[in-house]
Amino acid sequence: MKIAVRDAPDGKTVYAVLRENGLSGTLIKLCKSRPHGITAAGNDVTVRAVVRTGDVIIIDDSDMFDDENEYIFPSEDKVDILYEDDNVFIINKPAGMPTHTSHGHHLDTLANALCAEYRRRGMPFVFRPVNRLDADTSGAVMAAKGKASANSMSKQLARGLIKKTYIAVLDGEMDAEIGKLSTVRSYIRRRSDTIILRESSDDSESGDYAETDFVPLYIGGGITVVRAMPKTGRTHQLRVHFSSLGHPITGDELYGGKRELISRQALHAYSLAFETENGAVTVTSPLPDDMRSIVDGKIHL
Repeated sequence: MKIAVRDAPDGKTVYAVLRENGLSGTLIKLCKSRPHGITAAGNDVTVRAVVRTGDVIIIDDSDMFDDENEYIFPSEDKVDILYEDDNVFIINKPAGMPTHTSHGHHLDTLANALCAEYRRRGMPFVFRPVNRLDADTSGAVMAAKGKASANSMSKQLARGLIKKTYIAVLDGEMDAEIGKLSTVRSYIRRRSDTIILRESSDDSESGDYAETDFVPLYIGGGITVVRAMPKTGRTHQLRVHFSSLGHPITGDELYGGKRELISRQALHAYSLAFETENGAVTVTSPLPDDMRSIVDGKIHL
């Protein structure tokens, strides 16, 4: 993992920079134990070394073959990589593909497809997704390449520093203004009659706070197309929030959506924006054909 030192007042140490970037004491200790485990400006350094603004610290947090999950097998699916740097992949996940392996899904997941890519590169594989998508939601998924980048990116996500944008088609014509930002706020909790479904509530005691910004892009023909920006990351958040507004995501039968236009929820993770050691990056995932057939000529992305 590479870490660019952006602000180094007098006396700032390598250790301080690593901790600021989410590395735990245990992980720093691991890197220290490896030959050339921590370098700066091309030289081996200790964690007590003083850094300057503009320095690049490189740590060896690479996985070993002993770290692999023996139950994740490579599949024949080719992974569609939208972006790659030293720390992360951004992968274009198709609809119908689960993110994780689970009962009944041992060879058809994003984890299996990425495992196959690692095998082709001759590298040990540990699956570290930073964001997660439901099986029938398509679009951009971030996977970290190592322990340190996983810690750092997960903390960025929790602090709202990784900006997620979705495109969704909703049932019905929303009483809203095209281009005007709106916000849904509620508490999301698991429904008492199921372990799968969630519901929106005003009760802070029984649910987790959830907030979604959205902008209508098109209203007409019995549908509304929105750009949605979740501020929090609750399970089924967008599906629950739009259903609570009386406009479930088209095709999302679990939350009241109709299947006339599409055979899965018309929800696509369109972009991820985040910081790298080289500056800000925005990665976009093109709309898949099933959603494009609905919105072509109606919106411009």
